[in-house]
Amino acid sequence: MGTVLFAAGSLVFAQTAEEIAKKNHDLPDGKTNTATAVLTLIDKNGKTRTREVAEYGMKEGTTKKKVMVFRSPKDVAGVSYLNFEYPDNPDGSARDSDSWLYLPAMKKVRRVSGSSKDDDFQGTDFTYDDIGDRSLGKDTFALLGEEPVGEVPCWIVEYTAKDKNAKISRRVLWIGKDNYVLYKGEYYDKANKLKKTLACEGIRQIKGYWVIDKMTMTNVQSKHSTVYETKDHQFDIPIDANYFTVSALERELLK
Repeated sequence: MGTVLFAAGSLVFAQTAEEIAKKNHDLPDGKTNTATAVLTLIDKNGKTRTREVAEYGMKEGTTKKKVMVFRSPKDVAGVSYLNFEYPDNPDGSARDSDSWLYLPAMKKVRRVSGSSKDDDFQGTDFTYDDIGDRSLGKDTFALLGEEPVGEVPCWIVEYTAKDKNAKISRRVLWIGKDNYVLYKGEYYDKANKLKKTLACEGIRQIKGYWVIDKMTMTNVQSKHSTVYETKDHQFDIPIDANYFTVSALERELLK
């Protein structure tokens, strides 16, 4: 789930859960995109920590590439994350993304394995899958009904993980009927108990692309939450393709 990954798509009526999920997944976000994100982590006592992140995205062929670089505070500045998302296999099975994390304190890039994609991303309440485009091949789908979020008519779609060992066993998402944008979510653990809730605000279009200005993910079990706010969105602007390389992370080219 990324902040600029929801954009205008076809408004052809989707009748099945699979079609709705695919339209949400495939919403365009431009040939390139950039944004600045401010992540506010809030613990159960209300204590906050704030992090600023620069985000860059590029589509090359059918591969979607994304880089996130922590700018502040000092203890996380320079931490960088690179992710390549690929289309699913021809038979519809999942093709896992390739991901790398650079930790400047160690001067080392480590690969993020597929089994880690359900882990929390850098101490936030968002997982690696949440900030990317989770493969549709990882889930089965069911249409649970319709319900508005505020005044926005939405489908309620259930995503159930095929991996029985997944930390998040199922996701229930409210997807806009007119634009296929995500408005709300519930996330359940392996025991099928509610673990997290997601609220999306500031949903708007920029140059025809949908963005979500604010996402709040709340872990109802730990009472910890993360507010993910984005600004300075830009689309279809020149970005150096060399940004999206492991060597760029290692050389700390992105600040």
